[in-house]
Formats: sequence, structure tokens, C-alpha cells
Amino acid sequence: MSHQASAVKRSRTAPARRKRGRSESSAESSRDRILRGATEEFAQAGFAGARIDRIARKTTFNVRMIYYHFGSKRGLYRAVLEGIYEQAARLLDTSEHDETPATAALGLYFDLLNDNPWFAEVLVRELLDGARHLRALFQSRPELFRQVHVHARELVEDGQRKGVLRDEDPSLTVFTLTGLCCYLTAVRNVSGFLLDPQNGRPPTPEKLKAHLLGVALDGLLKR
Repeated sequence: MSHQASAVKRSRTAPARRKRGRSESSAESSRDRILRGATEEFAQAGFAGARIDRIARKTTFNVRMIYYHFGSKRGLYRAVLEGIYEQAARLLDTSEHDETPATAALGLYFDLLNDNPWFAEVLVRELLDGARHLRALFQSRPELFRQVHVHARELVEDGQRKGVLRDEDPSLTVFTLTGLCCYLTAVRNVSGFLLDPQNGRPPTPEKLKAHLLGVALDGLLKR
């Protein structure tokens, strides 16, 4: 094939590749938008009460598009839970580079929930409903349990071996601290009323984080 013919062939195929790239990018964007809307809906209504038509209105996508990406309401809910756990797994990997990984991980977990406030409500509702979908997720993707729950426990154990943290039960320590983060984030909208019924102003995220870390570390750090 001549050089000129090759150039013509490339010119004909290039637009198709660009178009396919735009299509893939558009699909990713629409999937992310659906997940954001779905996270809010599941946080407010739980799995049983969530409605696909409400998610469609929130995201301006039709119901058919949502089913195209996720197959069913259960598939969409699973994707929401997967996304939360995948982000948690990444922040635990990031905390490994800190001098005190366990305490760094706690701060990063608080930041994750604060930056994505619907995450905490999704998790709290799922646990209150019996964690049926989380159990199914861990059965099909056991690596997510290892990357989050087991990894977090190992960070606590590492801090204990180094003499930084007290010798408390590592798994129970992780459960207690992550539970505190989830609860405090989930009740953020009413925390002001509970703390000060007259003014009703909740603490800032910065103040809440500093208080949580202070209380947690005061109880965990070796003296």
C-alpha cells in the first residue's frame, strides 16, 4: 500500500476513533451522574423505599437509561455500595505513607464522609436493615472486605506493635471509630438542635473532625 493510500485510510478511520472516545466518555459521565443521584435517593429512602423514577428525575435521565447501565434497582444499589467501599480502600492505601497510618486513616475516612455526606446515611441505613446487600457484595467481591475492614484492622495492629496505640481489640476499635464517623456525619443536619436547642447551629466539619480525632486518640494512644 502506498504512503498516500495509508494516509487516506488513517484519515477515514480517525474520526471513528474520536467518536468512539467521546461516546465512552459520555457513558462514564452519565453513569457517574446516575450514581450521585442514586446515592442521595438511597440515603433518604433506603433500598426498599428508593424509587427509580425519582432517581431519573434527579439526574434528568430516563428510567431506560438507568436500567441500561445498571440492570435493576438492586444492581444500582450494589454499584453505590461498591463505589463507597472502593473509595475507602483507596484512602487506606494512601494512609500507608503517613508516619501514623491508623490515625491518618481515621482522618481521611472522616473527610471522605464529610465530602460525600450521603455515604454515611447509605451505610447506616444498610446496617440498620440487616446488611443483606453488603453481605452479598462481600460474597461476590471478598477483596473489598479485605481492602477495607481487614486492612484497617492491620493498621491498628501495626500501631500496637510499634507501641503507638494501646492494646485494644483491633477489629472492635475499627468498628467503634468508623461507627462514630458514620453516625456523626449521618446526623449532621440535626446535630445543632441536639447540641444547642436555642441556636441550632451544628459544629463546623473542621471542629467536629478535631474533636473526634482528639477524643479517639486520647483513648487509644499509649501514655
